[in-house]
Amino acid sequence: MPALDDPSHLVEDWQLSDGTPVRIRPIRADDLALHTAFVAGLSRETGYRRLLSPRKPQPDELWRMTHIDYLRELALIATTGVDGQEEQMGVARYVRGETPASAHIAEFAVVIADAWQHHGIALKLMRKLIDAARAAGVEQLEDITLYDNTGMLALARKLGFRLQRDPGDPKVTRLRLALDAPAT
Repeated sequence: MPALDDPSHLVEDWQLSDGTPVRIRPIRADDLALHTAFVAGLSRETGYRRLLSPRKPQPDELWRMTHIDYLRELALIATTGVDGQEEQMGVARYVRGETPASAHIAEFAVVIADAWQHHGIALKLMRKLIDAARAAGVEQLEDITLYDNTGMLALARKLGFRLQRDPGDPKVTRLRLALDAPAT
């Protein structure tokens, strides 16, 4: 079994249905410029749906998103080559709770660049993220999304998440997925 702090075994080459080559891999510290360009390229709507607000991540947040403590979090990115340059298509991540009591629960997120939405990238990234979380001992993935984020809600249903409208905020839907222990 690979070390938890070395996620290199998660690299996977894949193709979209149109033949576009995709590499799925853990994000690295040297991806800061790549990830910054990815976030800057998101439409206002996509950015809003990801952060549930119109704010943009600040440079220190972007740095943190690429400098991963693999023992408590993981971010997988999908990339492809465009005009000879690597382009980030999307990212899925989980972050475990900070206390020992909450370390088995992780918040997750996924966002796909507008030009690459509706190509199956989110489903592929999330399936890989779920498998990696399960192998790392995460017992539950959870997060929230806007009640009208139909794409995220459909993806969550397809992946087996339980959806529940937040009684305290009717604009929010809670997403939860219990992870079974890895097969032995």
